[in-house]
Amino acid sequence: MAKQGIGTLSNKDIVVYALYLLGGWQKRVHTEDIALKCYDLAPSKFSWVKYPHIPSDSTTRYALEPLEKQKYGALVKGESERKRTSRSIGGWMLTGNGIEWVKANRKRIEDYLGTHVPTGDRLPADRKLRSLTESMAFGRFRDHGEQAEISHAEFAESLVCTINTAVEVLNDRLDQFDSIAEELKREDIKSYVDFCRKRFASLLGIRGRQNNAKS
Repeated sequence: MAKQGIGTLSNKDIVVYALYLLGGWQKRVHTEDIALKCYDLAPSKFSWVKYPHIPSDSTTRYALEPLEKQKYGALVKGESERKRTSRSIGGWMLTGNGIEWVKANRKRIEDYLGTHVPTGDRLPADRKLRSLTESMAFGRFRDHGEQAEISHAEFAESLVCTINTAVEVLNDRLDQFDSIAEELKREDIKSYVDFCRKRFASLLGIRGRQNNAKS
């Protein structure tokens, strides 16, 4: 049972925790699903004022959007589906920083909200890791490290993509693997993701993404 004093928690605390519970460490989660979970955890904070029985997705969005920025910890990545364009994906997921933040703050949050079991299971994450670790590109990286010679096609194939896959999808796949690796303590996966981001920086548009994240 949750303790009294919900006002001690910020909206940031609740949205990040809700995203974690919904499996945001291994996939993108729809804004409205996060809003419903936040309402379930703290209805007084995440409801309409006049109609308190209705969850507020805008409160959830306003809490999530700043958390992409470095000055707020860069805890999440994504965007509201309302803002989705042909060059974006929509939905939210935790970054490595976000997962570390949850681990550091989970007990404090659950002291007020009570203990909650994450939904879903590890099976999707395990399948993604298996497809990656069995790829030719990962095998070469495992054998040769930073000296591995990996083509664009082999890199894309390791992410279950093709050379025609949009850069936004490639980056999203890398983000997913980075977060999964952080949650499951797979340093080999994190090393491969870091290697790919450096080796294919031009393809991935890494420089622009980093500059935007610092704003």
